[in-house]
Amino acid sequence: RLDGDASPDASCLSDLPSGILTHVANYLDAPSRLFFAAALTNQNTAAADERNTAIVGNEWTTLDFGGIEEDLAVKLIDGDISAVLICIDAVNRLKRLKLTNCINIIGVGLEPLRGSTIIEQVDLSLVGDHQS
Repeated sequence: RLDGDASPDASCLSDLPSGILTHVANYLDAPSRLFFAAALTNQNTAAADERNTAIVGNEWTTLDFGGIEEDLAVKLIDGDISAVLICIDAVNRLKRLKLTNCINIIGVGLEPLRGSTIIEQVDLSLVGDHQS
């Protein structure tokens, strides 16, 4: 509601209709959409899966964190990466994962890729392309 009072039907962001959340997500870059959807995921239901697909889409052959701000990338931990990989069903979709500047990743966050037959590249570079 516009007057600032919380509606009893939407007490938190994840209670909003999928259409509204999808519209908001359209203003975000790809990695930010993923974190937005992962943050909204608090249950494993068909409705939640459908909402996540609406927010993030289903065309995820490459996931590149090199485009996000370095200040954010250095704060990402394995739990963040794991949540995003689950959100996009990475085991069945992702071919290339680029974790540029994600210096706090130790590896357990890549568990959702276990068993993938399509993953081709996992890039753990400390700097982006054409940087030194």
